[in-house]
Amino acid sequence: MPPTSPLHYTIAMGGSDGITIDNVKTFSCLVWSDGFDMMSCSHVTIRRSFLRTSDDCIAIYGSRFTNYGDSHDVTVTDCVLWADVAHPMNMGTHGDAVHDGDVIENIRFENIDVLDQHEFQSNYLGVMALNPGDKNTIHNVMFKNIRIDALEHGRVFDVEVKYNKDYNPAPGRLIENITFEYIHITSGPGEEVSLVAGYDSTHPVRDILFKDIYRDGGKVADLSAANIYVGDYMSQIRIVQKKTWPAAAVIQLFSSAIYPVSEVNIISCQNVQARLVSQSDLDVLV
Repeated sequence: MPPTSPLHYTIAMGGSDGITIDNVKTFSCLVWSDGFDMMSCSHVTIRRSFLRTSDDCIAIYGSRFTNYGDSHDVTVTDCVLWADVAHPMNMGTHGDAVHDGDVIENIRFENIDVLDQHEFQSNYLGVMALNPGDKNTIHNVMFKNIRIDALEHGRVFDVEVKYNKDYNPAPGRLIENITFEYIHITSGPGEEVSLVAGYDSTHPVRDILFKDIYRDGGKVADLSAANIYVGDYMSQIRIVQKKTWPAAAVIQLFSSAIYPVSEVNIISCQNVQARLVSQSDLDVLV
């Protein structure tokens, strides 16, 4: 039998716990042909897979259809994603708005290559999209070692509490404690400005960390260089880079033991008693 395009999802998970997806390759071209979607799922591992889809590659939701409850503890590693429509990585749109919404938490995407996003609808931009609706909360999410090729059309980061009237009877509740680390972006003419914003004062975004962001091979020092716009109802956003210091900058003559140092590369020195100063001490040298 010749291969056929999935009619909707390649793999749909609903109310599932303890699922592993390993070494799956999928191509889809029909409308709403998502890759791997999770609704009210927990302890899911996805690894070593390739997805080129005509909707979201990987989506994590709360309640949907006949599945009810939170989604948590999802890990996605060592995958290649290509979204011809919608998002390579998406979470939060659907939940139990009739009651008090759902929580999507403890999510990790690591070592991911994104080949493209090709989406023009403003509600569905974002290679990494955190868009809670339906009174949902998203927190404790890590994106690490993500490499993004030049986009045909889209944006890299879309962190918005949303009220998407295509799907949501109510806006999302909150986004908090999100980390983007070692993100490598290749610029392209189709890239729109990334966005971080709450919905209103009672539906905010807070505690967002961008750490070691690279664009076209160079370190990004501020949000403007990262092509990120910070909108309203947002607090506690940081962009930082790991510092590498020469030995002369981090070694102080001292007569006692050697103390640990955090996030500093040390050049070897001999025949010296030293105290390695902490990162907070080093910051005054900037």
